[in-house]
Amino acid sequence: MRLSELTKGYALKPGAGDPEITLVTEDSRRVRPGALFVAIAGTTRDGHAFVREALDRGAAAVVVERPEAAPPGAAAHAIAPSTRRALAVLASRFHGNPATGLSVIGFTGTFGKTTTSDILRALFEAAGRRPAVIGSLGARFEDFYDRGDGLTTPAPPQLQEWLSAVRERGARTVIVEVTSHALRLERVHGLKFDGGLIAAVMPGEHTDFHRTYDDYVAAKRLFLDHLRPEATLAFDADNRAARTLGLEAPVATRAGMTFSGRGEASVFLESAVFDDRGVSLTVRSTFFDGRADVRSALLGRRNARNAGLALAYAVAAGIPMETAREVLERLQPLRRRMERFDVSGRTVLDDTAGHPDSLHAVFEVVGMLRRERLIVVWAIRGGRGPHINTAIASALADLASEHGAEELIVTAAADEVEPKDRVRAGEVDAARAALDARGRRYVFEETLERAMARTAACSRAGDLVVLAGAQGMNEGRRLLHQVLLDEQRPR
Repeated sequence: MRLSELTKGYALKPGAGDPEITLVTEDSRRVRPGALFVAIAGTTRDGHAFVREALDRGAAAVVVERPEAAPPGAAAHAIAPSTRRALAVLASRFHGNPATGLSVIGFTGTFGKTTTSDILRALFEAAGRRPAVIGSLGARFEDFYDRGDGLTTPAPPQLQEWLSAVRERGARTVIVEVTSHALRLERVHGLKFDGGLIAAVMPGEHTDFHRTYDDYVAAKRLFLDHLRPEATLAFDADNRAARTLGLEAPVATRAGMTFSGRGEASVFLESAVFDDRGVSLTVRSTFFDGRADVRSALLGRRNARNAGLALAYAVAAGIPMETAREVLERLQPLRRRMERFDVSGRTVLDDTAGHPDSLHAVFEVVGMLRRERLIVVWAIRGGRGPHINTAIASALADLASEHGAEELIVTAAADEVEPKDRVRAGEVDAARAALDARGRRYVFEETLERAMARTAACSRAGDLVVLAGAQGMNEGRRLLHQVLLDEQRPR
């Protein structure tokens, strides 16, 4: 696309000619000849300081927010009131406005976005709506998969590229996981959602970015600005913040989901029975006649709530309850989302628990599973600050003791995490101090490999091993399996 066409509406000072733009990026390290570099004032670094580097790398033009940051000489540049918003607009234009022709469903909340999005994907697939998902697992549609850079909601160039990729492959619906960071940093600027879901909004999350819970909820409220008036919105009516946002939303159809029987809801989950095989419950709703008995193999209340929210959206969007029931009955957990498997006679429960409430959900399931002994391994959460790790470690100490854990192993997983998820010294100190304050005995291992070696050594067939933690525990299953396999090989 020609620079003049791409930057239409912005104050453009052209350079020599009207170059063909081959890439739109806000990352100077990704610039190549023909790129348009958009200088963003980030949370830690200002992209305006990298304008010269971008030009040296071959950028055909740059977009800046401040006139004094414009490159000297004949280099082409545009000035935008907000380069954040400009990045979203330009990325969409560059990829042919790919959201056009797609039904885009936005999803926000503190927990369960990945699991609930996948359940909703399965429900849409059964209804023939050809769904794609963009979120913490990357972009997925049928046989297309791109992991991306690990952000749940990617920056606009990646987001728009993915929307274009799934549309070209035949997707009709796209479920986009939308974080509070993405809303504040306007990564979804310009996107309008034909539908939305709001899961519970819980305190204590992203305290490195949102200094107060009120600020966190205010960021989530920005989600409402992206909903079309004719949209369908499902929300967790049992959570005060999600319920408030759901009732504020200017949408045509609301589907509040409740386990507690709240009057603001329209999808009621009743008579829930949880055990080591999953959950059985009864669904009643204003969107269909009668009641429906549903069984799911997903473990625990948190998963039942995830399934309930997806179900609420589905029935409000016209998917028959009978179709939804068949989908829910054959669901299997996503990797590391309350996933249970066996390794050398040990039962392993693996979850991305990165918040005290998530740990409570994990240990609720622990209480349902049979075991000889309980071994718990936790990866400290890197890059999120001491506060959240203090809270997680305090909860973990109490829960491990309450459930009679024989061994608690803590790791920084220094050998397995990417730089952005690396555990800092202050995070290790905060976690260890919280465990010590609770009087909980534990073993600390710097690397995940050593933590899994210790887990293998202190566990035996019949034990339940819990692997808990976000990115730092991602390779836990592989390493544990590898250690136990090595031990069984003849010497």
